[in-house]
Amino acid sequence: MKKIIFGKCYAFSGDADLEILLAETLNLYADAGSRRPDVNIRIGKTMPAHKPFAINPKAHETFAHGMLTSFPAVDVYWKRDDGESLEVDVVIKARHGIRRMLHNLLSMEYSRKVEDFEQMLHEFVLAPSSYFFKDVALIHAASVTIGGKACLLAGTSGVGKSSLVLALRNREDVGFVSDDIVVVSDAAQVTGNMAWPKIYGYNCSSPAMKKEVLAGRGWIDRIHFNIKNRMNSAKVRRKMSPDRLYRHVDPASAPLSCLYYVIREDVPAICMSELSLADSVDMTIAVISAEYSVFHDHLYWEQYNALVTAHPPMLTMEEVTANWRRVLTASLATAGRFKISIPFKVDHTVYQSSVTDIVVADMVARP
Repeated sequence: MKKIIFGKCYAFSGDADLEILLAETLNLYADAGSRRPDVNIRIGKTMPAHKPFAINPKAHETFAHGMLTSFPAVDVYWKRDDGESLEVDVVIKARHGIRRMLHNLLSMEYSRKVEDFEQMLHEFVLAPSSYFFKDVALIHAASVTIGGKACLLAGTSGVGKSSLVLALRNREDVGFVSDDIVVVSDAAQVTGNMAWPKIYGYNCSSPAMKKEVLAGRGWIDRIHFNIKNRMNSAKVRRKMSPDRLYRHVDPASAPLSCLYYVIREDVPAICMSELSLADSVDMTIAVISAEYSVFHDHLYWEQYNALVTAHPPMLTMEEVTANWRRVLTASLATAGRFKISIPFKVDHTVYQSSVTDIVVADMVARP
């Protein structure tokens, strides 16, 4: 299976029992046809044998031409020889039976197998794979197209990015691009990230939305959601495939039009102000550096292991940050850059309607 993801060609292979999960997870990305792969991803139950130079800490191993990054849910081995495609081996640490049920009962999500798989693939494999390319950068943003132009709603976790994208979903001219992480190129093109959107309990205040989110789920799943939702609507969520939520999805590239940073601060009312290019770049790097630290820790460990063994590192956080700064400076230079300030206390419905009205009016007014 070959797909176009983040503007690159990704080839996937794996054990037969994973084919259905791969097909459902990747079905919204375009087929790559005969294009030569930029990334080869193999998913299996065991990791190919490799002899490391160093293992510091236990979760990170450094090799002659690669590194192994170990997470609670998955192990990922990255290898790249000069001039060759990125090679990635993935081993999933799946939970089964009672262990899986207990995990679901205690978590924010009563997740299904395909939801666990797609999150693992996007969060620990696909998004980090973009770090190895010089022409793209990550932005911690929800994104839609409005009239064919990409609009990024950026900010820290919990500020309400996904809520705004959900509020825009019924407009005819809106297409889904991303829920949480988006990839932008140095040519100011935004590419879709089809990771499944997370819908929190506070977005299910209407019976229609709640019914849509819980459709097809089992009785334990529904009870879990209802109990946790009553306790704290910010502590329960469900995932849905983007094509079930939105009229249109845009996995291919679209020109970047505007970046809006949603900020909670001490202001009397919702308002919008311009951001400088330098501040926009610095804010973007600061947020993604903090929000994606689960992978960034490995890049620091890779640099440490390289220093103690006198071998060149596969990739360092310093290299990534320098590349992001270059790509973001180029891509944001011609885009609209704004800060939307939100009072600490504001009704959620008022927040959604007010901010989406501001964004739509501004996007429509642009040439």
